[in-house]
This record gives sequence, C-alpha cells and structure tokens, in this order.
Amino acid sequence: MKFLLIVLGLAILGHSQSLTTAPHPVHPEAELPFVEYCSYFNYPVETHYITTDDGYILTFYRIQKKNTTIRRLGLTPIYLQHGLTDSSDTWIVNDEDKAPGLILANKGFDVWIGNSRGNKHSRNHTTLNPDKDKEFWMFTFQHMADYDLPAAFRYISGQTQQKINYIGHSQGTMIMHIALAKNNPIVEGLLDKYFGFGPVAFCDHQTSRLMTLLDHSPLLQWYESHKIYEFLPSLDWFETTAGVVFCAAFEEFCSDLIKNICDADPTLDNADRFDVIFGHEPSGTSVLNMAHWKQLVDSGKWGAFDYGSAAENRAHYGQDKPPAYDPSNIFAYSEKIRVPLRWFAGNEDELADKTDVNRFWPLLNPQAQGSLKFYTAGHVTFIWGLDTSPWMNDVLSYFQNMETEQ
Repeated sequence: MKFLLIVLGLAILGHSQSLTTAPHPVHPEAELPFVEYCSYFNYPVETHYITTDDGYILTFYRIQKKNTTIRRLGLTPIYLQHGLTDSSDTWIVNDEDKAPGLILANKGFDVWIGNSRGNKHSRNHTTLNPDKDKEFWMFTFQHMADYDLPAAFRYISGQTQQKINYIGHSQGTMIMHIALAKNNPIVEGLLDKYFGFGPVAFCDHQTSRLMTLLDHSPLLQWYESHKIYEFLPSLDWFETTAGVVFCAAFEEFCSDLIKNICDADPTLDNADRFDVIFGHEPSGTSVLNMAHWKQLVDSGKWGAFDYGSAAENRAHYGQDKPPAYDPSNIFAYSEKIRVPLRWFAGNEDELADKTDVNRFWPLLNPQAQGSLKFYTAGHVTFIWGLDTSPWMNDVLSYFQNMETEQ
C-alpha cells in the first residue's frame, strides 16, 4: 500500500508541477529505514537514544565516512537538526553527492543526526504512551528548544568530548534561536558554530502551502474535534481509519501531499529522488506544534505558545500573556560566548520568506559575529536540491576559515 502511495504521489506531483523528467522505476532505497539505508550505501551508522529532562526518548543517528567504521573520538562533531514534520532521513535521501549529511560524513566529520520529539523515530517516553496519552502530544517547538536541544548537546558532547557544531534546517533553526534567545546555559556552553538553512523566526510573510492551509481552513479544528493529537506522522497514517476520514475531508490536500507539506519545486529540487523523499516523508509532529506555527503566522510576532486564556498562560509562564522572545539576546559577545553564525536563506523560500529573514537579522545583538547570504533556493532546496554545492561548499569554507580565526 505504501509503495502505491509513493507512486500515486509522484504522479500527482508530476502532473501538478508539469515535470518534464522521464518516469523511472522506484529506487530500491525508497522505503529503507534510516539504518538500513546507510548500510545499503556502506556508511557506518550507530543508533543512540537520548532522554530529555521531561521524559521524551529521542532517537539520534551517528554516521561517518563511507566504507569506514565508526571512530569514537577525534573527529569534529556536527549535529544536524531537521525541520517541521521532518526527520533525520531528510539529510541523507538526496543523491550521495548532494545530501548534506553524506557530504559532511565523507569530508571526515562525525555526523550526528537528530529527531525531534513526536516524529516517527522519537515516539517514545519514559511514562507516556503516544498511542494512548494525550499528554505525550502537549508540546510545541518551544519544548524542543527547552528540552530536546540541551539534552542532545549534553549527550553528544559527552560522547565526543568536544563542543558541538550545529546545522539546523527550518524548525531546526527556530529551536536554536529560542534556546539562544533564552540564554540556555547548556546550549550556549557547548555550542561551537551554528549554521542555519532556511532560518525562521517571524513568519507573517510566508506563503507556504501548508501554513496557508493551516491558516485558512478548519484543519486544526478538525483534529481537535476528532481528538487526534498527532499531525501526519507518516504515509502509513493514511492507511488508518483516521487517515481515510481525514482525506475524505481534505481531498485536495491529500492529493497534493508532498507539494503542500514540503513546498517542493522540481525546477530547484531533485525530482529524480522524489520517490525516495516521498518514501520517507512526512514524519509527523504534534497538532499543538502546528497550532504554535499558526499563531506566529497570524500574530507576526516571535514568542511562546499562547494557551488561550490568562489562567492557562499564568500556569505555564507566570503571566497573563505568553512571553515574547528577544532576538537581541542571541549571539551576544562575552569572554565566554562568541558564536560564529552563518545563515543560508533562499530567494524562492516560501516559509522562511526573505522579508521575514531580513526583518529578523538586524534585531540580533549588534556584536554578533556572522553573515547572511541568499541563494537561488526554495525552503527544501537546501536539503533536496538539484545542486546543493553552492551552500555546502560555503559551509565547508566557512568552517575552515572559522577554525583558523579562533
């Protein structure tokens, strides 16, 4: 059934985007799980489980250079963190010479690839059952910033005995921005360098199809009325009773799934790999997380989740309204903290719109050390692009240059 959904999705995407590439057989790795995928291409891989302070058990993968074995110490660690409704898979599903995770591994880095709470790899908790307990799903990206990120930094640093270099994409940048705006001592203390692909904070100029659907349809109300708290966990979900009912209510969304969720563009993104990508996407999150994104779109502000009443906000924050995040706290210079920052933004990006990026950048601490560069790229082009060399070469170059600067 999942194979048929992949083929159907590709056919629909091709029709809707007028793809000119010739059809080809589905790649054999299209449905391989992460570990099997890496083994198929001869990359050494380890699975690590990281428990957050609030009990979520996150699955992380560690990969290194092709045709080698894992070296425990000595290699420079880079931690890759995916975006919204995505997973670790996103960093490896492009062609080997284009996938950021595989490029970095083959350049000799110790690559750690994370999975946020609630996605298909991280549906685990010390006490809560994601299939039975609503409480498991009561999180947004602010909890990833407060709990997932410091847990990952503490664990990876403990394993490698080094500070962490971080590359975030989309929501992966959002959670880093929040952690630094709140001056999280673990993240600030263990962070070496930060690279942001499709950096996000303000969202009011976005034109993403998924966000537009959230904003102008009863989608989130539908989830609430059906007491479903998990948002699009994987293609397997569409085979369930809930998935069938959902697609009956939102037929156009289901028929144009990958385009709506990912804002993929076959003129910029690797259409030849869409069968592999569609075999690994989407990966799910919480409905509450989607509601938080909708709040940012509606408000034009950058702040914590609004629980809807003064009483509930007081219970969570000690005040009637959710606090705003202060960009001027980010990348402050001191004797202890000087985080080199590189942002990679797309001129064609529909979620991290360049107007919002250019609005956020000047609000950072004026003593910040960093650069903002725009590329001919959409939001997922940084991961799935036909040609990822412009920014990946810059990452490697920036990395080398910053090593000599420090």
